[in-house]
Amino acid sequence: MLTLPYENFQDDTVIVQAHFTPTEKIVRSLDRQIQSIRISNNNNSLQYNYSLLCAIMNHACLIDGNYLLSDIFRQDASYLKRKPDEIYFDSSTGANGISSFIFSKHHQFINVTSPESDYVDEEEEEEYLDVTTQATLTEIISYVPIFRLRYSLNVTTNEMRYLSTIWENEVLRYLNEKFQSKLIYLSVSGSTSISDAVSKQARNEGPFIAIMLLIFFIFVCFFISIQGNFHTSVGYLSLCGIISLALSSGATFGLISIFKIQIIEPMALIVFVVAIIDCIRISILCGEYHRIIKQHIRASSTNVSLKIDIEKILLSIITSSRPYFLFSTLIQIIVYLIISLISQMPCTKYLSLTLILYIFINYLTHCTFFSSCLIITLKRIKSRRHCLSCHHIPNDYHIKNRKKSIEKIFFQKPKKFIKNIDPIFKKFFAGCICLLTLICIICCIWLILSIDTRLFDDKFLPRNSSSLRSYMKSQTEDYNIGPVIMFVIPQPIDYINKKNQLSIRRIIEQCQNETTINNFKLVWIDQEDINHLLTSKDPINVRVTPYSQNDIVFSEENNKTIIKASRFYCQYNSIKGNREDLRTMNNLYTYAQQSSIPSIFPYSLIFPHYESLGQIRMEIYLLILLMTIITFLIAFLMFMSFEKALLIFLHLLILLSGSLTCLYLFHNFSFDFASAPWLYLNPSIFLDTIIHATFNIRKSKWKYNRILFSLIISLAIFSFFPIETYIYHIICYSLIYQSIICFTLINIILPSWFYFIETTLKRKNKKSKIPSAIIIDTNQSSTIVTEMQNLVHEPNGNMNGSI
Repeated sequence: MLTLPYENFQDDTVIVQAHFTPTEKIVRSLDRQIQSIRISNNNNSLQYNYSLLCAIMNHACLIDGNYLLSDIFRQDASYLKRKPDEIYFDSSTGANGISSFIFSKHHQFINVTSPESDYVDEEEEEEYLDVTTQATLTEIISYVPIFRLRYSLNVTTNEMRYLSTIWENEVLRYLNEKFQSKLIYLSVSGSTSISDAVSKQARNEGPFIAIMLLIFFIFVCFFISIQGNFHTSVGYLSLCGIISLALSSGATFGLISIFKIQIIEPMALIVFVVAIIDCIRISILCGEYHRIIKQHIRASSTNVSLKIDIEKILLSIITSSRPYFLFSTLIQIIVYLIISLISQMPCTKYLSLTLILYIFINYLTHCTFFSSCLIITLKRIKSRRHCLSCHHIPNDYHIKNRKKSIEKIFFQKPKKFIKNIDPIFKKFFAGCICLLTLICIICCIWLILSIDTRLFDDKFLPRNSSSLRSYMKSQTEDYNIGPVIMFVIPQPIDYINKKNQLSIRRIIEQCQNETTINNFKLVWIDQEDINHLLTSKDPINVRVTPYSQNDIVFSEENNKTIIKASRFYCQYNSIKGNREDLRTMNNLYTYAQQSSIPSIFPYSLIFPHYESLGQIRMEIYLLILLMTIITFLIAFLMFMSFEKALLIFLHLLILLSGSLTCLYLFHNFSFDFASAPWLYLNPSIFLDTIIHATFNIRKSKWKYNRILFSLIISLAIFSFFPIETYIYHIICYSLIYQSIICFTLINIILPSWFYFIETTLKRKNKKSKIPSAIIIDTNQSSTIVTEMQNLVHEPNGNMNGSI
């Protein structure tokens, strides 16, 4: 598409002529240059220009707005009358243009007197002095900010698509690099210009994502290595985890290549997601290792080697981590398998199946390679060797190393303070947090259901694509027209019948009554004489005017002319691609089904994109629903704990809906093709964290927090990089919000829910035990009271029994 902004007409006619003449010449010269650009076909060594490419497909091409190139426009430009139907047409050449398309919606009109009486004879003026004549006013176009032309080619065959793409790229290269003018400014776009610009920028900025991931790995390794002392530290295990990730990545994409599955660019996001998941699992496993090894190595121990039972410690570490990793792996496999079966979009299927394979292989690698590294670590611990240099550590090393831990230095007093708070106040505070959580869930669900879809937006493009950004901005600001909707009648009907004509006009009227449709319509039965078309002996190409030549298909049967098929049009008023546009098209399908015209159906070239946006929106909602429900069901079936399953369900729902809500509120987020691949993948990132934290509520949170801190720090550094790619911004914001929400969940909200449920269950158990003491014999009362007190003050309560 070629957009030419220019103030063409002014109120002063002389200025109009002076301004328009050079501009019109430049536009015509530019058109000749565009149509003369030649390309070579490598297959047959032939050269093609625009006209020859049209001839390949039986001249199936057109220039929208070619009325601007016609002689009649050149003649009438200084006095271009307003058309009631907004359609300007040259009957001699068939050149046409819709005013809102070729001039934009901001073109203006003025009323001027008719120029028919430029000269009046003085004698006649005196003779008719007493006669009063009413001056006639004519409304003409006075101001045009933009000229727009669109060159189209038929690409129904692979060869034509290939040639058209080459020709289009050559035209874009000429307009962007060679064309220069002081009178007009060009804003150009092609069928692949937007996707090419976005893909090119994403590839150029891809190394920044790799740098951010490297920074994340460095901080994870640092935080893991500082836990413990020089004997028990396992910072190198995080490096083993990176090697494990590389092995699983190679195995996954190796299998994909062997089975010749198409590898698409969004699959790179899967590596990014699985890398974060793998770091979370390594951090959890290292945290469990430190907790268990600390129980076996006491500070007063003089012979560490006697205290280490490798098999027992390894079994304890695996028992405290592996079931939860298996749990999350099983959830992801089931959820994404269902999505791959339900989804009708190839990209979603490829992403889901690749993620399933990747997660499964990564889990196997974690169970084999990483477990072997853990066994080697335990053998090092047993042999009393230094974590870095592997030299022997003295037997009294743990007695000498009595430094206070960070936890005792910074968190001992806050823990004592919280412990001494009145239980009633703590329960009230926990209850308020639980209530706020439920309110937050309801609000988040309501808000994410309000997120709309969007087809195009200028913020998707990098800043250096000024021409494309200008073009996309112009689509919403300068035009109130969108894709044309064609109503096709694919079989012969009686067009002379008044009832059929009324039905055609009725369906166009219904179309224009929709809120997303403008007032444009193109109905050939209003322009043509149907009797003349069917009964005239003239050739068909003479009978039909150029106005309707593309909308009627004739056939000759038994020396009788039949209209075999026809079409007529209405039009969207924008190219947004939101839910209203999708609802409009669905309504038009309904109107077509209810119409008495047989087999009529609506069609729009761009509607499949709208449908895909609607499909993306529904599939992401379905993904969140499946992820939460299947997590609840599997948690309940595997661990037989309704309370824990419910807590996981609630907190996972807060995490997934909360991040989308933040994007919607703070960044005007909408579902689009750019962010869709990431939205399909990110729900699984913090699944392990939520599950493990719920089943280990009383244990240290450092193993989760260090991953969240590492991720937030790396994302904060990433935000200072000169990133322009829209999807990278969405990834950054999404991970920041998820990290903050996850930190709040596992450190504040989850303990509050646990405390509130635990104290409530204890109170119910206490009330249920009191009546049993009343009916017991008084001689046994002291024994019963002692037993009842032991039940009430049991430290773990009912909640821990299900862990």
